[in-house]
Amino acid sequence: MKKIYFFLATLLVAGFSACSDEVGLNVTPPQSYPQEAPQVIEGFTVAPGDDFKSDSPLVLTEEEQVFQVAKVTATPVMAEGATVMFRTEISDTPDFGNVVALPVTSADNAATTLSSDLSEAVKTLFNSKAPDEHTIYLRNYIYILDGTSASLISSMPAVFGAYNVTPYSNVIIESAYYLIGDVNGWSFDNLSDNYKFYHSDKDVYDDPVFTITVQMAANSNFKIVPQSSKDSGDWGGVLGNPENGNTDLEGVLVAGNDAGAMLVEEEGWVKITINMLESTYTIELLGNPLRQLYVPGAHQSTVWDPPTAPIVFSPDLDWKFDGYVYMKAGNEFKFTSAPNWTGINYGNGGDGGELSIDGGAGNLSVSADGFYRLTVDLSKEPYTYTATATEWGLIGDATSGGWDASTSMELNTATGEWTVTTDLAGGKAFKFRANNGWDINLGGDVNNLTYNGDNIPVASSGTYLITLKLGDPKAYTCTIVKQ
Repeated sequence: MKKIYFFLATLLVAGFSACSDEVGLNVTPPQSYPQEAPQVIEGFTVAPGDDFKSDSPLVLTEEEQVFQVAKVTATPVMAEGATVMFRTEISDTPDFGNVVALPVTSADNAATTLSSDLSEAVKTLFNSKAPDEHTIYLRNYIYILDGTSASLISSMPAVFGAYNVTPYSNVIIESAYYLIGDVNGWSFDNLSDNYKFYHSDKDVYDDPVFTITVQMAANSNFKIVPQSSKDSGDWGGVLGNPENGNTDLEGVLVAGNDAGAMLVEEEGWVKITINMLESTYTIELLGNPLRQLYVPGAHQSTVWDPPTAPIVFSPDLDWKFDGYVYMKAGNEFKFTSAPNWTGINYGNGGDGGELSIDGGAGNLSVSADGFYRLTVDLSKEPYTYTATATEWGLIGDATSGGWDASTSMELNTATGEWTVTTDLAGGKAFKFRANNGWDINLGGDVNNLTYNGDNIPVASSGTYLITLKLGDPKAYTCTIVKQ
């Protein structure tokens, strides 16, 4: 036999707690697997533990329990004083391609584990803190312990499974949360996506943080509605602070009759963050929204110079910004909140056009030469941006192409102006649109063009020099000059 020498220690792990009938456990109906027969290894008869039965799922709770994992029911003759010891691993597949050690205690020819150890091992194995049911497989290596020396009797373990186990979590985290309060009339009917907290695409137990940015009047009260309460219209599950009217910028969340409203005293934009694993909240007072962001980068004549950088503008003061910048392929850039580098800098936040305020975030870039429409949305997390290359033209029954084909315009890259000289028909109308489509179009007042604005009328027929001016995002304008 192969001899292995080591020190033995008893593993004691404190357990988590929750009632077995607690809501939120994702337990599927029991599956039926054939009960395994004992396995004989080098004369040792090894059987599944009394608490591991294929037709009886284990739902772990706050009550610490001791589960028998495996047992030896018959042994060959051993030296006086020698005992049987177990080493146990669990896996999510019967071939044990991925394993996690399960702490066990060996005594009386059996291996036992604490429910808290089993719960943590399952969470580690499946890389999830959620109280979801999982199917596991166990393998047990058998040793003969003689004094401080242990001998592995065979490299062939006793393998048992499949067993359904639901790990324990002492909190229930729901899929979504909503803001309710003075901002939306305390109405369950008004819990639209505008009042839904943002969450990442991770499991809520792996990422328990939810955020929302919203504009509030002075002295606004609010609470937080879990998805289940929204669905049922039940105020009993709504979350608040133990003190009604609490003005602290951080605190704990409670539910039911003890839940009072949180109070925001100052007018302005507010970012609320909740951590549902800790049942806490924080409030950030953002004040009045930014009017503009600067776009420094390689596209500037003096590169990466915030004071002289073009801007994107927020006409509605809603944390949504828009503007146009000409860039060449490979140009890198960022957005900044100030005409310097001391404000908030917004860089590459990953796939999907996300922005990051991390100081180490990478630069943004474009892949081709073009006149780019840049948009930024800081009204909710994740912060996002778009960079859309545009080619502009005229469209309308006043043009030769009617409403079916655009009349192309020519760009002045230095000024951001698009021009064309063309014939227009009097008594009819036109608009400006980008990329021969309707996703981006401008119309309405020639001194303040707006997206999806009205058609622009033409008083009389003739040849016109038309100039679309997109260099200043504070007001997109055009001139229509008869030749």
